[in-house]
Amino acid sequence: MTLAAGLAIILFGLCGGLHARAMAFAMHLTDRKHITGTGALLIALYVLAAAHIAEAGLYAVGFFIGQSTGIGGFAQSDVNSFMDVFYFSVVNYSSLGLGDIYPTGHLRFPAGIEALNGFLLISCSASTIFLVTTRRHS
Repeated sequence: MTLAAGLAIILFGLCGGLHARAMAFAMHLTDRKHITGTGALLIALYVLAAAHIAEAGLYAVGFFIGQSTGIGGFAQSDVNSFMDVFYFSVVNYSSLGLGDIYPTGHLRFPAGIEALNGFLLISCSASTIFLVTTRRHS
């Protein structure tokens, strides 16, 4: 359990730091007088979506490492490719809930932390997009 908690804490911090940089980058890219409205929205959407995909990918790497070190596994027996683990991670990160693949053993703890982290960071993205779309250039 200690390894699972350590893995969860590391992934939580890495994703938080990555997302902070992505939000700052989105704000920087859209902080130009000639980029407003739909253009600013699209830039922010793409930057933040890329960050979310990368963050789910970080968790997938963590789950893959956890599975290979024996911390836990997945209930579906044919989860052996990185794409399967990435699929689980995207579903979990986006808070869609448990689907056809779900964690077993101590991998359940980082999975719960991923759902919390995903919810928090998606909320941060919504706040950033609101700021980008309501910004007034003087």
